[in-house]
Amino acid sequence: MFIVTGASSGIGQATALALASRGFDVFAVGRNVDSLQNLQNQYPEKVRFVSADISRTVGIDTIIDATSSIKRVDGIVHAAGSSVPLAAYQDMLKNGDDLEQHFSVHVTAPIALNNGLAGKLSGSRILYIDSNSANSLRIGWAAYSIVKAAAQMAARSAVAELKRSTVIRLFPGGVRTPLIDAVLASSDQSEVVAIFRKLDRDGELSTAEVVGAYIVHLLVDASDRQLASREYWDFQDQNDRIF
Repeated sequence: MFIVTGASSGIGQATALALASRGFDVFAVGRNVDSLQNLQNQYPEKVRFVSADISRTVGIDTIIDATSSIKRVDGIVHAAGSSVPLAAYQDMLKNGDDLEQHFSVHVTAPIALNNGLAGKLSGSRILYIDSNSANSLRIGWAAYSIVKAAAQMAARSAVAELKRSTVIRLFPGGVRTPLIDAVLASSDQSEVVAIFRKLDRDGELSTAEVVGAYIVHLLVDASDRQLASREYWDFQDQNDRIF
């Protein structure tokens, strides 16, 4: 059984579908019930789902309760994200507690799920969606970069300390997800947005489906030795396309 957060759309949904299509049982987590139901309808014998807001403690508790009958979790894919708005540094806190909510989704929720399911994760593979925004200062993207930097350190800490599981960090690069669609449609004229628009014009943005299939390779096809050979995996690096 694999647990996939953010399964309502984007990379999370694509990963859940890729797992189910290969015959693996999937527990899909998201907020959009209609989308989750559609996912289950495609693979009714393989997909179970729960609608939960992982930015809230009650949402984490809902997931833990819903998976109480599962004796072992083969893997978790922390694909849930949030649309952190593009904003200058001085404007980051103008929307009240929004930044705190984004931290909850990207940082706190994976920690809470890993710890809440700890007894079921022995020998499992836990995959984080990492971002180059965690490592690069991008003007106008301060909030997103700060959130992803914290999320990256949480993932790196999991690598170092969750010794009974194999923790994988994946950099997918530019992918057509609802988040990127929002960036492309924004009125922002920053250099980073211009880069994404050029990637889109040149057909160089990956699809969620291709990335989802790659994630499944990391979860079920890669050997322990292969996974141990990388600190992280870069989907855009052809040297990392070893499957």
